[in-house]
Amino acid sequence: MRDLNLSSLRSAGDAAHRLPIVSGLVLLAFVLAWLLPGLVGHEPWKPDEGYTFGLVENIVKTGDWVVPTLAGEPFMEKPPIFFVTAAYFLQAFGGWMPLHDAARLASGFWLVIAMVGIALATRQMFGKGSGRWAIFLLLGCIGLPLRAHQLITDTALFAGVAWGICGLTYALSRPIWGGIMLGLGGTVSFLSKGLLGPGCLGLTAILLPVLLPAFRNSRYAKAIVLSVIVGAPLPVLWMFRLYTRNPELFQVWFRINNFGRFNGTAHLGPAATPFFYLKTLPWYAFPALPLTLWGFWRASRGAVHLDAVKVAPAVLCFLVSFGVLVIASDARELYAMPLLAPLAMLGVAGLVEYREPDRGWSAISILVTVLALILMGLLLTTGYALSTGEPHALTTLLTHRLFVGWMPAWHPANWVAYGALLLVIVMLWRRVPRGLPAGFVWRWSLLIVMTWGGIATLWLPALDFGMRYREVFMTLKPELSRLNDKGECVASLWLGEPQRALLDYYTHYRTLRLESSAAGWSCHWLLIQSRHDQLPDVAHGVQPAFVAARPGDFNERYMLFQFPQTIRQIWPDDDMRPDPREAK
Repeated sequence: MRDLNLSSLRSAGDAAHRLPIVSGLVLLAFVLAWLLPGLVGHEPWKPDEGYTFGLVENIVKTGDWVVPTLAGEPFMEKPPIFFVTAAYFLQAFGGWMPLHDAARLASGFWLVIAMVGIALATRQMFGKGSGRWAIFLLLGCIGLPLRAHQLITDTALFAGVAWGICGLTYALSRPIWGGIMLGLGGTVSFLSKGLLGPGCLGLTAILLPVLLPAFRNSRYAKAIVLSVIVGAPLPVLWMFRLYTRNPELFQVWFRINNFGRFNGTAHLGPAATPFFYLKTLPWYAFPALPLTLWGFWRASRGAVHLDAVKVAPAVLCFLVSFGVLVIASDARELYAMPLLAPLAMLGVAGLVEYREPDRGWSAISILVTVLALILMGLLLTTGYALSTGEPHALTTLLTHRLFVGWMPAWHPANWVAYGALLLVIVMLWRRVPRGLPAGFVWRWSLLIVMTWGGIATLWLPALDFGMRYREVFMTLKPELSRLNDKGECVASLWLGEPQRALLDYYTHYRTLRLESSAAGWSCHWLLIQSRHDQLPDVAHGVQPAFVAARPGDFNERYMLFQFPQTIRQIWPDDDMRPDPREAK
């Protein structure tokens, strides 16, 4: 097998016409069937949705988009573009649906924006019709559905990276449009999660002319200059406004939440384990990653012809982003979401230029059909047990292991919605021949739609019951209201960011955190978020006045203590007081 040399690959020309043609109406039905289930209909889930919703709600109440604020305290981990977008959706649709559902529509908005950018970039790489297949490939990735339907800033980062790659792909053929798209992509990625997105895009833009002579010309330079002109104003405006208001907060954002996360000094996220992304990406990006490798292997054998200039931006952006993630000190599967954008584009290389159906791909498509039938049976059986309590043995197993504390309840609308979804899937299943790799992608993506749709409709009430905080904090609300009416203050300790935001949302009460509030030390009441029943010295031997926990969560418990003296009087030693970092 010859080594793959990108610079020697020829243009695919009309290769994309060999891909099965899918109408725009079918594409729209496909996207809606994937996007709508799970986007609304549940409370904010731990951990990311809780604090994100708190930041969105603050913008709605105060109009302050410069300093993201969580339960009355500055929260400088992320810039504000996603929070601002979600605030607009909350204001527009909050009167028609729960506020958290209205805010979550912003995630759907950014996902659609990302799909458009991915489709345009892929069309530039492989020709007319290929962009739609990049969308099908993206929607089939195993790691995307759960995260894409959550209220998180990563969806905006994902869209920014997608449009940044798109701009680089068009930089030579249409430098004005390429520069505008690259600039807007850099702006969105910067204002969603800081330096990571624009840093990877910028390094990619620098490496392209270094590695490929085709990018060493005035057209590419024109696109890059225009991208800076378009992309710089909004980030500079936000940084200027933040710095002039509070230089210390600017430094917290710039140094700790950008470089500190990278080198591990911030202690804000889970520490990376050896080969984390090498172990995560094969399932997270399936089937986009294996199809990308398959396509490039076929190119090395001469079976498919790729244009190095057109595919290079996506290849380099993936390699740069992957390298940055690998050497970073923090690691989560969520951080790999931007990698799906270039992989969805490049995975189309594994679909093009098949002249005859292949028995191997036909067999794989049949296996996907069998798997779909098995999963459908599992989803329906489990959903029926969660809805009716029958069969009793299965219900007992589910409510004692997976959905602890759930009482079966019938939700007819969810069954109607899933029935309609299954009808759409059955109608679409055979539209693409199964003897092509495109036939496998088509059926696999429909399988993902079917599986996620079942989880997000039939299982959703039980999942929501176990993932939300409503019951915990609503049981606290009467007690906090009583103490507030009596003029009593309540301090808190070890209360996490999502919990602080949701306590404010459900009870309209903000505790005085001992980690950051001097006033809290004068309180007689202390709310502690206990992990594995760990308590500070001040609470040892004291019986809590109130204890609450989420169903099935044996890690977190919320304990409200009353002391005869102020906390300062019974816990006077500064060395014994909590470290503010414990709040994380």
